Amino acid sequence: MGHPFHGIYTVGVDTTDLVERCRAVAPRLDPREYFSHATAARLWGIPLPRAYDPSEAIHVTALGVDDRTRPAGLVGWRVEHHPPEVRQVGQLPVIAPADVWATLGMRGAVIPRAQLFPEWLVAAGDYLVSGKRVPGGRLPPLASLADLRAAALRRVGKRGSRVLHEAIPLIRQPVDSPRETFLRLALVAHGLPEPVVQPSILTRAGMRHPDLGYVDERVLLEYQGDEHRTSRARWLRDLTRVQEFEDAGFRVILVGDDDLRPGAVDALCARVRRALA
Repeated sequence: MGHPFHGIYTVGVDTTDLVERCRAVAPRLDPREYFSHATAARLWGIPLPRAYDPSEAIHVTALGVDDRTRPAGLVGWRVEHHPPEVRQVGQLPVIAPADVWATLGMRGAVIPRAQLFPEWLVAAGDYLVSGKRVPGGRLPPLASLADLRAAALRRVGKRGSRVLHEAIPLIRQPVDSPRETFLRLALVAHGLPEPVVQPSILTRAGMRHPDLGYVDERVLLEYQGDEHRTSRARWLRDLTRVQEFEDAGFRVILVGDDDLRPGAVDALCARVRRALA
């Protein structure tokens, strides 16, 4: 028998799995309650700065007055006006993706007692409007830029609303990872022109789409994540991909996680600046 929360007991449930934990909570929810904030973000697959930890709290929002005592492990929120759209993820009532994004700017919505870094709000927005990449293409986007604008407007005058309006003009598509977002933002923050996101480049093997590109200057940037190191097949594919870009007359700058760290990012941006000169 599992005991994921005070007063809630389960049988045959993996209490380390987020969906299973939410299913254990769901029967105790009022019809006017739904999963929200960081919990909803994880259920929708929205990227967050911390990997899921089974000890993290489950966030639940109630419509109207909510004066009930929450058991340990649950964080309660309340809305009185303009209730957000609610959808089903599996059989779980979850706040709709655009409104999830709009709550992430609030202090404590993701990181206890702290506010999410603005870059992560942009990365989350990029994810929502891009649609997740799958073999053979992309899934439909979970939200449009218009959806995000409308959700941000519903939060005008509330905590975290300012950072939402600052993030919206920086959201782009298609983007496949937060690190690609951070790279783009770092280049602009260092005074470089904004690169094009996944431009179409004709190579001898057909049309290819690098992560970022200065097409007129014939400079491309490719972010190399951990999968490039751990997967030999991915590594070999990317070697071929770089050669295809170079054969098409482009200079390719490979970027790793260490290049985005404080201090190192200055050197990276200087290198890009020299390549553009």
